[in-house]
Amino acid sequence: MKLFLLYLALLAAACAVLLLAGDSSRSGWLPECLFYKTTGFLCYGCGSTRALYALLHGHWLDSLRYNVLLVPTLAWLGTLFFIRDRALFTRVLVAGAAVLVLFTVVRNIPLG
Repeated sequence: MKLFLLYLALLAAACAVLLLAGDSSRSGWLPECLFYKTTGFLCYGCGSTRALYALLHGHWLDSLRYNVLLVPTLAWLGTLFFIRDRALFTRVLVAGAAVLVLFTVVRNIPLG
């Protein structure tokens, strides 16, 4: 388990270094969102890379504009990692997944 956490931390650090090194939205090294490309609708994760880039560069408002759920989703995933009670884990997992599905639906409703 400790080795897995180490690998996870190294992966996160490598991703942060890549995002700090260059703007991924302008470089084209990441593929386009498959859900968006297939359906034309934004998924809950669309804009997360740009949001993380903005967050790592201290642009908090831009980060929120790109994807308002990035930070709460990261906190939710981190929380899931440390929950040991199976019933609590299931409830937190389902509640978070429901929020992501609802967010996906709401962000695709045309407002104008």
